[in-house]
Amino acid sequence: MNHQPSESVSRREFIDKTVALGAVSAVLGGAGKVLGANDRIGVGLIGVGGRGRAHIEVVQEMARRQEGVRIVAVNDAYGPRLRQAAELAKARPYAKHQDLLGDKDVDVVCIASPDRLHLPQALDAVAAGKDVYCEKPMGHWSQFALSQRFRQETLKRKRVVQIGNQGNSSPAWNKVAGLVRQGAIGRPQHVQMGYFRAGDWGERMPIPDPNARPGPDLDWEAFLGDAPRKSFTVERFFSWRRYLDYAGGPCSDLFPHVLTPFVGILGLTYPDQAVASGGIFKYDTYDREVPDTFNLCLDYPQRLSVTLVCTLANDYPSAPVLRGDEGTIVLQGPVWESGFDSVTVIPKKGAPKTVSGDRPNCTLAHWRNFLTCVRSRGRPVSDVAFGLQVQAALAMGMLGFLNHKVARFDAARGEIIL
Repeated sequence: MNHQPSESVSRREFIDKTVALGAVSAVLGGAGKVLGANDRIGVGLIGVGGRGRAHIEVVQEMARRQEGVRIVAVNDAYGPRLRQAAELAKARPYAKHQDLLGDKDVDVVCIASPDRLHLPQALDAVAAGKDVYCEKPMGHWSQFALSQRFRQETLKRKRVVQIGNQGNSSPAWNKVAGLVRQGAIGRPQHVQMGYFRAGDWGERMPIPDPNARPGPDLDWEAFLGDAPRKSFTVERFFSWRRYLDYAGGPCSDLFPHVLTPFVGILGLTYPDQAVASGGIFKYDTYDREVPDTFNLCLDYPQRLSVTLVCTLANDYPSAPVLRGDEGTIVLQGPVWESGFDSVTVIPKKGAPKTVSGDRPNCTLAHWRNFLTCVRSRGRPVSDVAFGLQVQAALAMGMLGFLNHKVARFDAARGEIIL
């Protein structure tokens, strides 16, 4: 199958339609309020499945601490899930995300819907004058052109956007960044990291109602978005991470957890090239399409290579390593975007030194950074420009893998070349 980094006419029509609806919402709901230090920021959540529920809990915790925020509205394509979230959050339920965007009390939007919907809904949100917290990945691996459009619209409309790479807000990673800045390992040359899990539960997601069908309580068309038109199945709707139309497996779902902190602390931009390999080597007894084993090598113009490896068949860990020309940094774990247990510097000359790590609630820190910037109109730690650079790496990995080619990035034209 030849997966090209382009969008079909039907997809462009879908995006144009949804952005137009967002523009209507902007007229109805206002082009964005000017929030003072004492104003409570109204949050609307689009997509209230597992990750969306976690965001509800974080925002509620901030509200309990009187941090000037409240949840006012929720949206989901599945009625039972929507009603449960509305009750939990004490918020207004909206079956259509466009209607949520038209709510004048919604100042910022958190998007935690399936990957394929992130960008269309985020474009609607900025057109409606809302600031956006968009979960990772920034979009589906096939939507790089749409990712670029989102960045352009965000800048044009002067909206604040935080991409959900919460490791960028973890103070634990500041220790590693400080060591690099101090020259503890000389010039960084190579990063090696992995993601290892024993199990496919991340893709074989729960199906709460095997008898569910499209209708008033299940909006199949809203779920599909700009994806290829497919007949409804409960597996595609509830276990969408199994399918290439909606997800990318380890590359786009898991690698952001371990990649983005290094991209941030090393100041990496767009990769020059990406080489990927892998396949379905373990979980081949059902209609899974995304790989369960994935390896990705990224070469950056900063004269540095990043190697990521993943298997879902074995959870034996491998410590992330940052190698420089004068020494090595090793992170002891388990290592996630939130932090790690300790970090050891092994210089070429002298004795190794180990310092303690930390595991803060980096999602809470990421929200606080976002809301601070909403008030100040500053730049979040994982803004849309950073998100686009990470998205380029993920898209290059998936497109190269699916087409059995080396993916290159043409910086002058801003295009992925196969």
